[in-house]
Amino acid sequence: MERLADEELGLVRPLLVDLHLHEQPHYADHPQLTRAQVEASLSEVQPRFTGENVIFAVRDGVGGLAGFCWVVLFDPGTGLEGEVAEVYVAESHRGQGVGEALLRRAVDLFHERGVTLGYVWTRSDNRAATRLYRSAGFEPTTQLVLTWYPTS
Repeated sequence: MERLADEELGLVRPLLVDLHLHEQPHYADHPQLTRAQVEASLSEVQPRFTGENVIFAVRDGVGGLAGFCWVVLFDPGTGLEGEVAEVYVAESHRGQGVGEALLRRAVDLFHERGVTLGYVWTRSDNRAATRLYRSAGFEPTTQLVLTWYPTS
């Protein structure tokens, strides 16, 4: 487990592409992109989230990554918050504890930095992710989350 340096963010790209391709069928109201389109849109990986971007990774032993966890820390004026923005483990490395180790490290970072609220978003039907997040201490909230999309 390690924190990736900014110059190593490109290592995350293949997994981000796979994550996008894996998730997009669950959002039929969004454009369904081809692998080439997703790769083109992710030609360069940069920390674009507002706040401090921290990316933890587990290497696969052959020059790539087995998985990563992208965490964003920010203070909206009410105390430091932490978001687990992305977590993804390559299919060939699932079931080996990679996701659990990555999430444990993210929660450790929340403790180290004094985060007052930590959260993660996932689909309610994503049982594997829900189990993973619950095992790391995340719980469902009673808050109602509403979304807004621009009309075409």
